[in-house]
Amino acid sequence: MGELWDIYDVNKQKTGRYAEREVYEFKPGEYHIVVNALIMNSNNEILITKRAPFKPFGLMWECNGGSILKDETSLQGILREVKEELRIRISGKRCNTF
Repeated sequence: MGELWDIYDVNKQKTGRYAEREVYEFKPGEYHIVVNALIMNSNNEILITKRAPFKPFGLMWECNGGSILKDETSLQGILREVKEELRIRISGKRCNTF
């Protein structure tokens, strides 16, 4: 089984159902949450990365992110994504979420 995502309604409320990545077809009014990281240093420089060449849009520039997994919060999801993709840990204490 692949990644599982919580399914949300238009009001960002969990529906109690979940979707398997690349298997489930979302119906109108169903959503999952995607997060992105904007990582800045003390000089206000933004960290961006190039996508792996074998991925869709390979070698294009991007800010890191991805879908949150079943039972994750948005903050937990972005901390996990940054750790997985960049192999760095960032502290949730200095994160702003929107």
